[in-house]
Amino acid sequence: MRRTLRGTILLLALAAPRVLVSQERGAAALGEAVAGLDVTPRVLVIGAHPDDEDTQLITWLARGRQVETAYLSLTRGDGGQNLIGNELGTMLGMIRTEELLAARRLDGGRQFFTRAYDFGFSKSADETYLHWPKDSILRDVVTVVRAFRPQIIVAVFSGTARDGHGHHQVSAMLAREAFDAATDTVAWPRVRTNGLGAWRPLKFYRASRFSPAEATLRFNVGELSALRGHSYAELASQSRSQHLSQGFGGLQRRGASLDYLKLEVSRHPPATAPERSPLDGIDTGWARFAAVGVNAASRAVLDSLPAAIAAVRAVTNLTAPAPMVEPLARVVRLVQAARDTMRCDHFRATDDGQWCASEVADLRRSLETARRRSTSALLLAAGVTLEATAPRELVAIGDTLPVTVTLYNQGTSAVAFTGATAIMHGAFGTGGTG
Repeated sequence: MRRTLRGTILLLALAAPRVLVSQERGAAALGEAVAGLDVTPRVLVIGAHPDDEDTQLITWLARGRQVETAYLSLTRGDGGQNLIGNELGTMLGMIRTEELLAARRLDGGRQFFTRAYDFGFSKSADETYLHWPKDSILRDVVTVVRAFRPQIIVAVFSGTARDGHGHHQVSAMLAREAFDAATDTVAWPRVRTNGLGAWRPLKFYRASRFSPAEATLRFNVGELSALRGHSYAELASQSRSQHLSQGFGGLQRRGASLDYLKLEVSRHPPATAPERSPLDGIDTGWARFAAVGVNAASRAVLDSLPAAIAAVRAVTNLTAPAPMVEPLARVVRLVQAARDTMRCDHFRATDDGQWCASEVADLRRSLETARRRSTSALLLAAGVTLEATAPRELVAIGDTLPVTVTLYNQGTSAVAFTGATAIMHGAFGTGGTG
C-alpha cells in the first residue's frame, strides 16, 4: 500500500484545491465528491448583481446533482447600499465580491464576473447602455461561456421592462445573445475571446421564480440532502445569508419548496414528455464522449474510467473510508493519464494553453473537474491534509519569503513526504516557484 499511494498522495496533496475546513471536510464532502466522479455537464447562471443569483437552483444542481454550476455576475455591486459599514463604490464592490465568494463556498457553485461597473439604479436597458459599452460586456460574457463551456445557460431575468432595473434587463438580453454568439466564429473569432473558440450550449432557460405561471419546468428544491442533513432550500438560505451588506437572509424553512424555469431555446430534439429536470435529454456521464476523436492511449484510459469509478463505489464507507483509498488513487491516475496523453493540435484553446477542437476541449474540461473531485476524495478518504503558512500575506515581485509546509496524516495509510513546490499567484498571473 505504501508504494501504491506514495507518489499519488504526494502529488495530489500539493495540487489539491484549497480545502475550507467549515464546508469541505468529512463524510459529506467525501460523499459528494464520489457521487460527482461521473457527472460531466455544466450549467451557467447569469445575472446583473452579486445578490441576483438563484441560490436554490445553484445549490440543487451543485450539491444535489453534482453538476458543475457557476454564476456570472455582470457587476460586483459597486453601486449598491451598505448596511454594515461606510464603504461605498469600489470598496463596497470588494466587500460584495467576498460575500459572493462566501456564498459559493456554501452552495458549491463557481463564480465569474465581467468588467461592468454598477453605477446605481437604472430605469431601462437604453439608459444602462449609455454607461456600459455593449460590445465589451458581451465580449466578456461570450468569453466566460467559451471558457466554462456550459451545456445549459440560465438567465435570472426576463430581458423585458418588467425586470424593474436596467441592469437586470441587460443581463438577460446579453445572456440570450451570448447563447448564440458563443457559436459564431465570424462575428466572434477566437482572437476576441482570449483565444477561445466556439462553444455550442444546448439549452437556454430563464428563471421563472417571479412568474411561475410561465414556467415549463418545476422542481422541488426542498429535497433533503442526506449527506448534509439539510434540504437544498435550507442550504441555499445559508448561501443567500452571506450578502450581509445588503441585509439579505431568511429562515431556513423545511418542507417542499419549488423553483421554476422556462425553457426558451433547445438544440435538442423536442421532448416527448414534460421536463422534470433541466438535465433531461443531456447525457450526464462519460458515455457522451464515446465518439470524441482522441488518440488510442487516451481512449483506452477513458474506457477504463467507468469501471474504476464503480470500484470506488463498491467499497464506499463514508465513516470508515480507508478501503476507498486504493480505488480512488486508481481513478486519479486514470484521469491524469487521460489528460496527459490527450494532445490538441488545432482549433481552440483549453485552460492549459493547448488548442483543441470543441468536443475535445469539452472533454478536457470535464476531466479537469474529475481531477479536482477525485483528488479531494482521495485526500479526504486517506485523512491527509496539507497546510502551507507564510509570515506575511503579500510579497513583492522578485522578493522571497519562507513558506512552512506541513502534511498531516490522520488516516491509516502510510504516506511519505518528499518535497513541495510553492506557486505564487498575483495580479500579474502565476509567478515563480520555489
